[in-house]
Amino acid sequence: MQATGFCPCITKFNIYYKLLLIMHKYTKHSIQWFYNLLAQGECDILDFKEQLDDKVVFGKSIKNFAPKYEELAKDVVAFANKKGGFLFVGIVDDTKEINPSFIATDAKIFELIRQIQDRTVPSITLHPHKLKINNSEVLVLEIPFSRQMHRTSKSEYLIRSNDGNRAIEPHEIATIQSEKGLIVYDQKTWDLPFASVHQDKQGNPIPGWQDIDRTRLLFSKIQSEKPKSPYLKNTANEFTETLGLVKEENGIQLPTTTGILFIGNGKALKEMPYSQIKYIRYYEDGSYKPFEYSGNLIEIADACFRQLKSEIKVKEFHFGLFRDYIDDYPEIVLREMLINAIVHRDYSRQQIIEIRKYPNYIEFESPGHFPQGIDETNFLRKTNPRNPNIMDVMREVSYAEKAGTGFDKIFTALLSKGKKLPKSIQNEHSIIFRIDADVYSEKLAELSYEYKQITGSDIDLEKLLVLNTIYTEKKITFHQLEANPFVNQYQLRMILKELQEIEFIETTGKTSGVKYIIHQTKLISTDDKISYSKLKKQEKAKQIEAILRYLDTADEIDNEGARKLLILGDNDIYFISRLFSEMKENSLIRELRRDNRKVWYERIK
Repeated sequence: MQATGFCPCITKFNIYYKLLLIMHKYTKHSIQWFYNLLAQGECDILDFKEQLDDKVVFGKSIKNFAPKYEELAKDVVAFANKKGGFLFVGIVDDTKEINPSFIATDAKIFELIRQIQDRTVPSITLHPHKLKINNSEVLVLEIPFSRQMHRTSKSEYLIRSNDGNRAIEPHEIATIQSEKGLIVYDQKTWDLPFASVHQDKQGNPIPGWQDIDRTRLLFSKIQSEKPKSPYLKNTANEFTETLGLVKEENGIQLPTTTGILFIGNGKALKEMPYSQIKYIRYYEDGSYKPFEYSGNLIEIADACFRQLKSEIKVKEFHFGLFRDYIDDYPEIVLREMLINAIVHRDYSRQQIIEIRKYPNYIEFESPGHFPQGIDETNFLRKTNPRNPNIMDVMREVSYAEKAGTGFDKIFTALLSKGKKLPKSIQNEHSIIFRIDADVYSEKLAELSYEYKQITGSDIDLEKLLVLNTIYTEKKITFHQLEANPFVNQYQLRMILKELQEIEFIETTGKTSGVKYIIHQTKLISTDDKISYSKLKKQEKAKQIEAILRYLDTADEIDNEGARKLLILGDNDIYFISRLFSEMKENSLIRELRRDNRKVWYERIK
């Protein structure tokens, strides 16, 4: 019986039998289980790779081996976060034929294992198995099942999905951790010794830890904010269970940490005395006034926010012909920072949330460090909710939105008003976010206002981050912009093009020395703007004249040729495109021919 898709000289039985014997030896799975697995091909625990060589890695030619280790690390992490798996190296992915040229030396395998250990956190050790089939070698890399959550060294959380990998969504983390037997603290159960002394309207006993009025208020709040919420059940028991406020263990309904924090009564909340907020207002003369908030999470959030909001001060700013009123601390910033501290704090730590307001800045200190995979460079782009249940409840009552959107709002609100980004400080026990009250860049606030006048819409965060970086650095190259941890690398070229088109930024320097700066017209007086505009028109006229002189002796020119002629860099590709469009409108040149996205022009005689 010949194997379809394999080398004709090797039977399906021979290949499977030898693979299955060795896999059974190491994994203790049944022979039939592996037969069925290999018969269905690539899946959530199996993948095929063709090659492993310095120049040809897994069937793809590359100049440097290191980047492919990172790709393999992604596969290993994805398998480990699912249920483990196997990489069969030496089998062609498409045809499933044995690759007769594949050789895996012990030195290469050892180096591979070491490289993968270096690129996975916590490190994952592969178990290699070598097979010999009709003088051809196959390497089986076994990724063991792990009870930990793993990520790559670049903080990528991945999971195997069918025959490929995908990023783990924030809402899935709790489920995956649960499947691995890990404890998520906000889902921890509490066996509290409080006897029931009250009954609900149906005559059912109310658990001794539960505040029925808080439960009803929470239900009403969700019903008001999200009437179609799937958590709105007919009975109190169904409601609390589906929302993760209680969990059944050994036939008994026990409160979770989330349940105590949202619907627990005074006795239950005393079991968690550190779920409080202390706010201290410091004045310029050195005096201070403390405020302390206790109760359930919704109550302390409401009370603290009311106080913070009542203290907002407004200052008037004049930007040329218009004026704007800017809060020392925008309301949305205070709200998001407060909710962030409540939702993401470590409730297992015996430490309360502290907010300290000084004359020129405010600090939010939240117990615990950044969650795994998050740090001060990527907290805007990545999210890993420490308390997914608490986050879910806050989302249902509209105190929080989709995970990861809070800092988007904070960054946008601050930058659009010319304020500095929040500064994060991680100490031994907690994370502190500092927000400055002062406007450090009136120009950035002015540009945000002008952008809305020009486009009719508010400037988005991605453009604000680029503008802020260019303004702060004065002059900056494309690669320096790309290296900024908050700038979106994938949209950077498009953002720069759009900002150049509306003359918010421009370039200076030639070829490899090109740098981005704030457009001169945005930094000078009205009279200077007129002079600058005249100078730019003269410079453009000289560039057009140079192109036309070139076309007097040459038949055609394209964008790349024009940049070489005018000694401009690759970053000026859009400037040349606009210059060509203007010359076409003035009937100086016309399109000669087109090849894909490349266009050649000729002079109109």
